[in-house]
Amino acid sequence: MLCGMQLSAVFFTLDSIVVDDSAKPGASALLDALDARGVVSAVLTNNPSEPTRTLLETLELIPHALVGTDSERKPMPAPDLLFRACEVLDVPPWEVLLVDCSDAGRQTAASAGCLFAGMNTSGAFTIGGLEDVVGIVDGAGPSR
Repeated sequence: MLCGMQLSAVFFTLDSIVVDDSAKPGASALLDALDARGVVSAVLTNNPSEPTRTLLETLELIPHALVGTDSERKPMPAPDLLFRACEVLDVPPWEVLLVDCSDAGRQTAASAGCLFAGMNTSGAFTIGGLEDVVGIVDGAGPSR
């Protein structure tokens, strides 16, 4: 538990786990580690879901949910994508850690009321890479 908070989910923006159509180092292992801890995961993207789903499947990155800008959803930094992922996974936003490498991600997290881990940008947690996420989760402890 982290200051009385529990983490039930970790959401990633597409850019935080994929670069140049390749998985970032440790991305697959991280999704497996979260799953083993009972922590659900989602990928949020300002792109349509289906091409992103195809890319993630090709890279063998399979989150519990994928939410894109399909239908009427506003792109980040609006919190719409994050709220939709919370709805799909049945987790409240205050039990979510959003991992991203941009100011837009930090704004999304702030608007949604969730924690933010910034890769090479400041946040509630500033991380150097994906390998740091498990430490945050282990410190917070999953609620499921």
